[in-house]
Amino acid sequence: MNFSHQRKDKLTMLEMPSEKYRAAPVISFPQRTWPSKILDKAPRWLSTDLRDGNQSLSNPMNIDKKLKLFNHLVECGFKEIEVAFPSASQTDFDFVRCLIENELIPGDVTVQVITQSRSDLIERTIDSLTGASKAIVHLYNATAPSFRDIVFSQDKKSTIERQLP
Repeated sequence: MNFSHQRKDKLTMLEMPSEKYRAAPVISFPQRTWPSKILDKAPRWLSTDLRDGNQSLSNPMNIDKKLKLFNHLVECGFKEIEVAFPSASQTDFDFVRCLIENELIPGDVTVQVITQSRSDLIERTIDSLTGASKAIVHLYNATAPSFRDIVFSQDKKSTIERQLP
């Protein structure tokens, strides 16, 4: 991210970081439509810094550390923050509940959570969001060969069946 010094003791995000760079050149590629499209506004920035879940380090953040980082991300101007993998850890579930129950999510900020596309995990994730005014649920289906082999110890067919309700 691009930061500018506003005061010596505090870094703040540029007001319009998208204006710092010029637009990418348009490519003529008639077989496809996307190369000729021109971005005319800044992309949505999403921070995933708070998600521990099943890929966390051996010493994942606790709620106090997550809250400190969440508040900092809000201060930096993030409007979408992936806050947790609530079906993967009790700490992540509790953090989402803490944000909602204590009304710590600013009105212009949308929280996002992630979960595997399995009905039991989706239900747990939705339970964590009860009472949120708005949220994004990011669903994924882990079918990469390394994930199948190392995490699930299954073949492709078994992994896909695992994801189905």
